[in-house]
Amino acid sequence: MNVRWGEHPWEEIRDYARDGALAVAPFGSTEQHGPMLPLDTDIHIAERVALSGARRAWEDFRIPVLVLPVMPVGLASHHMRFAGTLCLQPETYIAMASEVLACVVEHGFRKIAVISGHGGNVPGLQLAIKKTVHQFRDDFPLRIALFQGHQDAEMRKMRRDIWDGQPSEGQPAIHASRSETSETLADRPHLVRRDRMVRPTLEVESIPEWSWQTHELSETGAFGDPSLANAELGEKLWESWAQPVALFLKRLWEAPIGPEQ
Repeated sequence: MNVRWGEHPWEEIRDYARDGALAVAPFGSTEQHGPMLPLDTDIHIAERVALSGARRAWEDFRIPVLVLPVMPVGLASHHMRFAGTLCLQPETYIAMASEVLACVVEHGFRKIAVISGHGGNVPGLQLAIKKTVHQFRDDFPLRIALFQGHQDAEMRKMRRDIWDGQPSEGQPAIHASRSETSETLADRPHLVRRDRMVRPTLEVESIPEWSWQTHELSETGAFGDPSLANAELGEKLWESWAQPVALFLKRLWEAPIGPEQ
């Protein structure tokens, strides 16, 4: 099946909802990714992860899944000192995300998976999910689930072998590091500024407990060591997304929802 929501006419969306298909809402971010990666890195990650998982869910489990267009702006105020970053205020973001989810619900979908390509979106998405479920609580039950990304148990298991034997990056690799640079080298190498794949000098040895702005900790906007990135590693990392996301969608598909289903 064609898993892209936007490539269907409205009557097909109506029919998929009536037949109980899953909807997947990917959320990205337009933000700096160091001097070597494009601003749309997290948009691309959210979309590719959602699409690969949806296709695998159909191929392996025959679960019908439709992936919404990715939301391109997120919670990225901590990157705003670096040019090109776009962000929303938390209140605006929660309202936007919950209204998108509410539209999907009003079209008849009762199970929705949420996938984020940017970790900073997660607190806002958790609140948006709760807001949407609360909004329809007196009408019908909903099952809206947020994929846990790198914390997902299946994801961690699959990546254990990939990272085995890889040299340490020598610093917290939380943003624009070896992994995101490798993934971009694997499928969009023309967008990588290879001469700028340099390890940044951080102002801290570990990520602070207090709320911080990226420019306070890193002069390049990156964390980790992108100079260690390579396309072969990136291919393996991309491949490691599909199965965990498909199994996440399967768990959501099998989740009980009540008599209405």
